[in-house]
Amino acid sequence: MQEMDIIRAILDDRKKSDKTINKVYFTACGGSIAAFYPSKFLLETESVKLNRVGYYTSNEFVHATPRALDADSLVIACSHQGDTPETVEAIKLAQEKGAATIAFTYKSGSEITKYGDHEIVYDWGPASSPANQKASKGLKLISALLKETEDWDKYDTFIKGFDLIDTVVDKACVQSAEYANEFAEANKMEKVIYTVGSGANYGSAYMEDICILKEMQWIHSSSIHSGEFFHGPLEITDTETPFLLMLGDGKSRVMDERVLTFLRRYGRKIYLLDVRDLGISVIDESVVEYFAPLLLNNVVGVLNRALADARKHPLSTRRYMWKVSY
Repeated sequence: MQEMDIIRAILDDRKKSDKTINKVYFTACGGSIAAFYPSKFLLETESVKLNRVGYYTSNEFVHATPRALDADSLVIACSHQGDTPETVEAIKLAQEKGAATIAFTYKSGSEITKYGDHEIVYDWGPASSPANQKASKGLKLISALLKETEDWDKYDTFIKGFDLIDTVVDKACVQSAEYANEFAEANKMEKVIYTVGSGANYGSAYMEDICILKEMQWIHSSSIHSGEFFHGPLEITDTETPFLLMLGDGKSRVMDERVLTFLRRYGRKIYLLDVRDLGISVIDESVVEYFAPLLLNNVVGVLNRALADARKHPLSTRRYMWKVSY
């Protein structure tokens, strides 16, 4: 596996200079940083030896660089086209600080790869394999790090999940087609839609919020962590406000179910993506929660395409992005 080879090469290189990897920083922007959220969650949940896990939007990493960044650090950066200025600057800075660097991109040989000790190219687009999309590649990399540095006991079970995820996603997308049309018809005139999720899935809720509803559909939105819902956001619940709730599996599901119980009591416009109903349970229960966002990222895409068609607002439409200086 490419990711395992990269981790071994980095660790071997560190040993030559009496260094190690005891800190991991993720840095990217927009959908790319959101795609790293499951990897961050996996690392924070399963690691018992790492000193620090950092998760930074690229410009903050550049302007408020953690003082702990050094040669014992691994910096994982991602830019889809490979030329996001803030992210290129972030990985360049990391390399200057002596950190090991890995560049994620869809375009091999792009600008970001100049500053990556290693390059990971992921699949993208309607025909892409979910097992090799951006979020999946991140999870494979982190699982390899856990295996090599901590002999992670769930590694073999975890890797088997990638043999199943493509089939799970394909079936779920077909299953969701009718629901997607219902969602689109019901929400095509809405001015605001909130997304809710927790655990490894919070990145999926955040991505839907900022990259799709705001960027691609110009619909006001906010992503709400299920665990924070009852500490403020519950007050916006009424019968006129739509919520898209992503129900995960594993340890954090109880938080999502608590939100659902409340919304069913006081709300009306409730739209659910429940990974259990979508077939995620074929993956071993000890690791299933880490695969839920891989399923959600693809199934919510079915809803998004239907919504864009219903609103006659293509997902490619922009007002400012790539058109003006900013």
